[in-house]
Amino acid sequence: MALTHIVAHGIQRLTPGAEATLALREGGWTTDGRIEECFRELKLGVIKRLSKDYGRFSDDHGQHPLSSWLQQYSEQKISFDSLTQKAMAHFKSVLDPVEVLLDGFVFFAHETLEHDELLHIFFVQHNTGQFIDGSGDINQSFYLDTANISLAAKINLTDWQSGDHHRAANALTLVRWRGEKELTDAFIHFIGFAEKVDVGADTEAFLDLVSDYTKDLPEEAAHSTKKQVVDYCLERGKAGAPVVIAELSQQLSPPVAEPINDSKEGPSESQPSKPVSKPEFARFVSEQSPQAKPELITDPARLRQFVRISGRDNHLSMSFASSCLGDTIVYDPASDSLTINNIPKSLKQRLNKHLQGG
Repeated sequence: MALTHIVAHGIQRLTPGAEATLALREGGWTTDGRIEECFRELKLGVIKRLSKDYGRFSDDHGQHPLSSWLQQYSEQKISFDSLTQKAMAHFKSVLDPVEVLLDGFVFFAHETLEHDELLHIFFVQHNTGQFIDGSGDINQSFYLDTANISLAAKINLTDWQSGDHHRAANALTLVRWRGEKELTDAFIHFIGFAEKVDVGADTEAFLDLVSDYTKDLPEEAAHSTKKQVVDYCLERGKAGAPVVIAELSQQLSPPVAEPINDSKEGPSESQPSKPVSKPEFARFVSEQSPQAKPELITDPARLRQFVRISGRDNHLSMSFASSCLGDTIVYDPASDSLTINNIPKSLKQRLNKHLQGG
């Protein structure tokens, strides 16, 4: 992590109907351990949020000028200070027509990673806490509530300017404040967020390809490959990064399909069967679905459901690895029943104890 620039500007409106007021800082902070720790906490607060939206910038630069200023900043036509002050003036103009009350700070941070340039924008508020001072008295202090980020945006400048339609289409990550619709709408307008990506649909299409890829594999190999896929996707999600098909393909163990026999007369000891290798996953995807995205954001809930089967009602809750179906757990559609073999030891103990007590 390398913080190129970071600054925070204050914005406040304590009286309904009044204009919002800005408290602009002249010049960014000099990064040190304390500033970097604050930034790390802000990033972690966003990463931990399960619900995020992904999309791109609006093409209406008149109504949503932030992307134009970002382009000028990237071309070094304006400074980071100028970018953030223009952005704050625009945020104020968007907030003035609505009557939402607020008192907080907007952080802007430019981060340089090995392969990506990122701009982070966080709306952060002060919180209050109590402490005992040196005289033994209880006093109150303010602190930044970095753990509970309600509004935030991350702009992947590298993806946005890559010229790749798929990468640019989800270059923006947005965190909404579910309890403050007016403020959230104003923030979205300020960012210029548009064309939300349907993460659920993208994930389902991706998992359909994984299913097709593994359908001819031996059961154990199919389950292992699916688990590798899910583990990789979940790790990328935790890091706030997209799933890259080419990278995933390199990490998958080369799968081998069920052995087949070339003899027309059937198998024999003199003519052993030959395993058929499947193509690497990236090539399989490009052949089966040329329109598939080379990078995508995945839905963690759908990923977990891919390797686990679960369901519940008011009286029963059940969850098990999909690899158990047909072996440890047998489903009979005709009688709508499940037969469970090799019951877990802890469950068996509870059942025996219940029967003995009843």
